[in-house]
Amino acid sequence: MKKKVNKHIEAPLLDILKKYANTDSVRFHMPGHKARAAGHIFEEFKQNLFKWDVTEIPGLDDLHQPRGPIKRAQEKLAELYGADKSFFLVNGATSGVIAMMGAAIAPDDEILISRASHRSVLSGLIITGGRPVYVMPERWQELGVYTQVSSKAVAKALEQNPKIKAVLLTNPVYQGFCPDLGAISKLVCSSNKILLVDEAHGPHFGFNSGLPMCAGKVADAWVQSPHKMLTSFTQSAWLHVKGNKIDQNRLQDFLRLMTTTSPSYILMASLDASRAVMELDGKALAKRALALADKARYGINKFTPFYCIGPEVKGKNGIYDIDLSRLMVNVSQAGYTGYQVEKILRKRFKIYAEYADLYNIYFLITFSNNSRDINCLVKALSSLKAKTKIPKSIIWPDKLPNKALEPKTAFYSIGEYVPLKQSLGRVIKEALVPYPPGVPLLMPGEIMEKEHIEVLTALLKSGGYCQGVTSEGFICVVSNA
Repeated sequence: MKKKVNKHIEAPLLDILKKYANTDSVRFHMPGHKARAAGHIFEEFKQNLFKWDVTEIPGLDDLHQPRGPIKRAQEKLAELYGADKSFFLVNGATSGVIAMMGAAIAPDDEILISRASHRSVLSGLIITGGRPVYVMPERWQELGVYTQVSSKAVAKALEQNPKIKAVLLTNPVYQGFCPDLGAISKLVCSSNKILLVDEAHGPHFGFNSGLPMCAGKVADAWVQSPHKMLTSFTQSAWLHVKGNKIDQNRLQDFLRLMTTTSPSYILMASLDASRAVMELDGKALAKRALALADKARYGINKFTPFYCIGPEVKGKNGIYDIDLSRLMVNVSQAGYTGYQVEKILRKRFKIYAEYADLYNIYFLITFSNNSRDINCLVKALSSLKAKTKIPKSIIWPDKLPNKALEPKTAFYSIGEYVPLKQSLGRVIKEALVPYPPGVPLLMPGEIMEKEHIEVLTALLKSGGYCQGVTSEGFICVVSNA
């Protein structure tokens, strides 16, 4: 009798996940749980994953029209964040950004947007038909990044564009930089506009005085991603509303439009559990995360050739406040690119950063990290020796691009692919987004200029990645435009 042979069936994604899970990795990337259960609440997920993967059977409520446990869970969430109403999101913060934009503006309404916004805002513009009025953030050329929009720039834009209906800010941007929400909210309120805030990276704000102000203090609606800095599962998020400026019926219409009809109870349960963890012990956990980040920042600045940005940047270059639980480490002054250091950490030390750009590398510290993680990071970085300072090969634009079409018009136009080097003067159809952090260099409908080609060429040559540029170096432009 022949012995049965078990054939290996290729499952590429499953295989690579198993390989990473079995690696003794040190995680400084999302999700915030760092592959560690946060207390007994999340321990239960390990034993019940398949048992809890259910659908809207009687007694388990309906996310699209909740009356029972989902409704109560969302009410508990609203109480924790000081909202009038809160909503679970299972299609990521992107769905929440689009929904609150849809609730605030109608087709052809003007909306003031920071140029440092995530690409989800572009999706919101295409779906709503809103007309963007952009505000450029300030930039820190030495560190090679944009920072934040100033209240002065917002005031000027509101004065020059009186038809603006809503203002959408990002708090914080990927680097942890925050705008002056208090000052800007006064401008928005005095102009009788609606204030929306993409606070995807700030669900921990408000739990410690050492953290920036939560948008809930001033915003009419704000979105947060607890999977980024807290403990819920990837793709889960929540949306909060406060006051009477947001049409909640319209908001819920857009939430239904942007949400699957088969919402994951696993994701919703992780949102409920994450809220419960923060309600029970949020202040102590936020304090722990900040203490770990402070330890890492001190060690990096004392024992390595690199510079970890800290509270000293407040008030400079458009930075009103900073999330100190995020580590932005400048490596260019010591002769490295962020891409080089990221690769060294990953390959040699099994340390996984959140992301890197040409000049910096970024690490997210949450209360799920521990002292061993921090010690490993500082030790690894201290093993690298300073070299000749790398030249500043990328000069990010400090002015807005010229626009030929609105984003929605460009999106629905016929397109064609052309080589990046031959795209001068062409109208962009597909956004060009260095990713991460997901801030568009050019939006659909904008015109490619020489400086944009130079930036993208230098970025790609240095090892960076840009959504919208194919592996062959082509981009999509509007035909006959």
